[in-house]
Amino acid sequence: MTISYTTHLICAPELPEAAEVAVFHVKPGQAVHADSLLITLLAADQEWPVYAPDEGQVTSLMVEHGDFVNSNDLLLLMEIAEKPTADWLLAAEVDSAPEPLAVTISAPANPSPLLAVSPAAATLAAKLGLDLSRLSGSAIIDEDTVLDFARQELITLAKIRQLL
Repeated sequence: MTISYTTHLICAPELPEAAEVAVFHVKPGQAVHADSLLITLLAADQEWPVYAPDEGQVTSLMVEHGDFVNSNDLLLLMEIAEKPTADWLLAAEVDSAPEPLAVTISAPANPSPLLAVSPAAATLAAKLGLDLSRLSGSAIIDEDTVLDFARQELITLAKIRQLL
């Protein structure tokens, strides 16, 4: 079975004010367990720990020691193995085994190419809740591309609302 990985954007938590990047507990290339301490931020005379959402590998740090960050700013990128989705089917068959299930898995005809996203654009897309995989035709995605995409999404949403 092939393991697929997903890039996760690890962002700053909700902060009362700008926070200073005080301590890195990891470095690029390091494997970490779920809930491992990644970065400690310092804001309002209080430490704000940032933990790994799942087991994976830190691929790159997007901030430097001493930088100031705001709520939801991009801090680092992690590669996290996707959980197999068919395991729960196997467990259900062993437990009850009423009759075999037919499962068809098909790969997309044209897999989407990898996206080249600037850190600022990734932060903006995360704040706006945009799925950048829906972008097409952009070699490098920057903040202007994300803003144009957001405008197009809003225009589409307005058209849908008019139909309703």
